[in-house]
Amino acid sequence: MISSALFRRIISLLVVMTTFMPVLSYAQQVGEVVIKRGMVDDDLYLAGAQVDLYATVNGDAVIAGGQLNLEGDINADLVAAGGSISLRGPVADDARLAGGEIRVAGRVGDDLVAAGGRIHITPVASIGGRAWISGGELRIDGRVVEELRASGGRVVITGVVNGNVELWANEVVIEETAVISGNLHYKSSHEASIASGARIEGEVRHTLVETDMKPVVASVVFAALAVLLSIIITAVVLYLLFPDFSLHVCQSLRNEPWLSLGVGLAVFAGVPLLGVILFSTALGVWLALILLAIYLVMLLAGYFVGALFVGNTGLDLLRKTEVSKVLRAIALAIAIFALAAINLVPLLGSLLNWAVLLVGVGALSRQLYQVYRA
Repeated sequence: MISSALFRRIISLLVVMTTFMPVLSYAQQVGEVVIKRGMVDDDLYLAGAQVDLYATVNGDAVIAGGQLNLEGDINADLVAAGGSISLRGPVADDARLAGGEIRVAGRVGDDLVAAGGRIHITPVASIGGRAWISGGELRIDGRVVEELRASGGRVVITGVVNGNVELWANEVVIEETAVISGNLHYKSSHEASIASGARIEGEVRHTLVETDMKPVVASVVFAALAVLLSIIITAVVLYLLFPDFSLHVCQSLRNEPWLSLGVGLAVFAGVPLLGVILFSTALGVWLALILLAIYLVMLLAGYFVGALFVGNTGLDLLRKTEVSKVLRAIALAIAIFALAAINLVPLLGSLLNWAVLLVGVGALSRQLYQVYRA
């Protein structure tokens, strides 16, 4: 049972992440693969399935996508979110990162705030201010000029921290190459593994806690946020790539919602059955695998279509007569967030999301069939 306090925290985090979505819709470059080179004398906004940054940015950089390779010079703040983030270029001020896997191999001039499944501050990395990180597995091999605060399932320190270190983890490992100039305070249900060669100049204090689910819950929450963020990014990118087709599907859903629901239910139940039949025959194995891949893509795309329909309905209720692609992308992002939040409500949330999925799959299947016949 989730406590009300934890529920409020989850909702607050979702709201914070969702406020980032309108920025994606105003991105200067959006696409499947975005590569930026040269000089940018203003703030930079990029979004894509893969984003490669080699440019020098003389302002803030806000970047989102599936895989981010950041090697350019950023002369102000960096905000990045994605499935995989590799930061190798210098950041003059703060860096705020969220993703499934984060690798920092550059210089951050001031504070680093990062949350993800796995975070690695490499030996060549330098954090000029504080480092506040949270995730499942954390490894600090680089240098942190000020304090380090970390929470996760496993925390390993082999680098240098000039300030105090506060850890909250199930497993704490301090290697022999580690240097901590301040105090080490860790909260864990286990004693830390501190190598004899490790140098800790301050006090070492251990607060024994019973097996606590807070780091696990935090990791789950951040993982859920990363998944939600990737879903929203994918939906926005697909809509911007195929805006006319997406609106045709939504119009088909609006005209015949019950037919779309029936077709969606038939596709949802019938395709797996057909795949099992094909898979049971020696000659149909590859067809079954291809059918399964198409089926999974259809489910995801169908959910996006249903969410786009919800967003467009919201715009109609607001009596928006002239709607740009940017505004529809924002409405789509808000609709996916709202559906994710509603999904936290038992039974009602699941039923509503299933309905959105089925009508979206049905409308998409009908439209694709019409295109095929044409």
